[in-house]
Amino acid sequence: MGEDALYLTFDYPGYLDVPVGAYCIFEETTYYLLKPQNFTKNGTRKFSYSLTLHADSGRLSLYRFKNTVDGRLKFDMMARPKEYLQMLVDNINKRNPGWTIGDCIDAKERLISFNHNTLAEVLDSIAKTFETEWYIRGKVIHLGKMQFNKDNPLPLSYGKGNGFKPGLGRSNYDNSMAFDILYVQGGDRNIDYSTYGSKTLLLPKGQTLRFDGEHFEGEDGFNLARSHQYISDAEGVSIRRNDKPMSELAPEDSFDSSESYPKRIGKVSGWVVVDAEKNFYDFEDSSIPANLDYNDVMIVDQPMTVVFQTGMLAGREFDIQSYNHATRRFEIASAELDGQIMPNDIFKAVVGDEYVIYGCTLPNAYICDNSTKTGASWDFFKECVRYMWENGDARFTFSGVLDGQWAASIWSSISSRIILGGTVSFTDDQFLTEPEDIRIIGIKTYINKPKYPELALSNAKVSSSILTELNEYKAEEVIRERRYQESLQFTKRRWRDIKETTEMLEATFDNFSGSIDPVSVQTMQLIAGDESLQFRFVTAKVAPINTDINFGISFNTSTKRVTVAGGLSGGAAILQHLTLGISTLSSNHSAAEYHFWDIPKFVSQQLNDTDKKYWVYARVARNSMAGTFLPSENAIGMEE
Repeated sequence: MGEDALYLTFDYPGYLDVPVGAYCIFEETTYYLLKPQNFTKNGTRKFSYSLTLHADSGRLSLYRFKNTVDGRLKFDMMARPKEYLQMLVDNINKRNPGWTIGDCIDAKERLISFNHNTLAEVLDSIAKTFETEWYIRGKVIHLGKMQFNKDNPLPLSYGKGNGFKPGLGRSNYDNSMAFDILYVQGGDRNIDYSTYGSKTLLLPKGQTLRFDGEHFEGEDGFNLARSHQYISDAEGVSIRRNDKPMSELAPEDSFDSSESYPKRIGKVSGWVVVDAEKNFYDFEDSSIPANLDYNDVMIVDQPMTVVFQTGMLAGREFDIQSYNHATRRFEIASAELDGQIMPNDIFKAVVGDEYVIYGCTLPNAYICDNSTKTGASWDFFKECVRYMWENGDARFTFSGVLDGQWAASIWSSISSRIILGGTVSFTDDQFLTEPEDIRIIGIKTYINKPKYPELALSNAKVSSSILTELNEYKAEEVIRERRYQESLQFTKRRWRDIKETTEMLEATFDNFSGSIDPVSVQTMQLIAGDESLQFRFVTAKVAPINTDINFGISFNTSTKRVTVAGGLSGGAAILQHLTLGISTLSSNHSAAEYHFWDIPKFVSQQLNDTDKKYWVYARVARNSMAGTFLPSENAIGMEE
């Protein structure tokens, strides 16, 4: 997570030109001069030089990060850690071949924004986003916590023959404090508050997890002796250590995970060109399970949309017009994006591209399954546990210089363990009650005194630099632009809906003229609405109260039928007209003065022509208390 550099300072009797690209080899690592040399002329025969040479990792600061699909420098991306690393490696290999990916953590997709960043800045951003570290050996980039020799740590302590010379120091890392309770908040996407009972994703309630720093219980390599047990509270909003007592003075911490929400990552199995000229495209996913019919999991008052995760349409969102569960086929609405109508013959999905559906409430197996410890809530729980493992205890940094005579006497047996990420078993009789395994996070070696290295030890994850924080502010511009474009796209979609509704309203009411569009309107009175719309659905006829039943009209894309919901428990809906037959002006009319009708649930015949527009009416009589719902291709007047 830091700099791998070689500093050379020397005098020379005259001017010496050391060109960019010059290199030298120190301790089996090749260091290159990437920037022009610095020098001071103290006389005609005395020049002082200062050179900074970098290992291969220094090249990452030379090159810019570009989207390998379309070449953009300013963009955002939703991907897994390895996908980000792959794009970074693809970038650097265009200029300096031979780079590969090494060890890489696995985590769910997260959004990162890029804005004319160098590859070094991007690598820092990736590590920070996924709460981990990066390290480079040669031309191999690793993403994950760097720790070696855990089973054979180097024993070090203060005192003669113990390793450290006088001057050993300890400092509080990043002003951190140990905490006992971690409050957490998940994401709000694909959450239906009316059925889930919360606006954001919750943890599994009252459940436990064991974690050893690398593996959870049940995973290969899990070490019970090194593990801690964590438990979530009964409300699903916090976790704590379950294997140690809580301290009254220990502070609380909080953790935000807005990217944790229920979702299914699907893969496109077929891309269907319905009408290329009109930008009508469908896609299929044959892997959708039989018990996941997206028609049944839509959230009321939320449009169902699809966001492609990979491929030419990565990061772009489209409305879903319909879904056919029998064929596992989605019909998507085209949209104007980046100055062109998408999808099209270039910006399209291909087999294997991944996507996520939003605006749906998935079955419980995708949200929380305590029997198998799977689902979004358990993934969220594991993410919180990892955070508490890394940050829950007090974090310190130790610094010290090795005793050269002691190190020289046993150099052959310890030199291989004095490496970045190497484990040290650190002890001290005065401020440590028991040995503590901590990592070497920094090594400073003098070229002319290679056996006197200065070590920095820490039990904390290495954090990113202040430059990474500053780059995040620069990347906010990408997020703002994306949200602005999403707002425009949403407005354009809704504007098309409004235009279509206006056309239907104009055909509905004979007593209204066409639209007006003056520059301004100044009037003393405004009347909005029509008598035929002055109705409501109520719970009873004697003491009518406006019902809060989720009454509405739905269209099943599989059966091509319109359903108009009934009343409570599937019974008839009670419709009350508020003006029909009312001839007197009063602040309190009796229920007997109004007209009421019982209208049963209605299911239409198959409507195969989905290009047609339909009106849905309540057809009732003045002298009857019964009525029916009626879809019509043509507008019908109130008295017709």
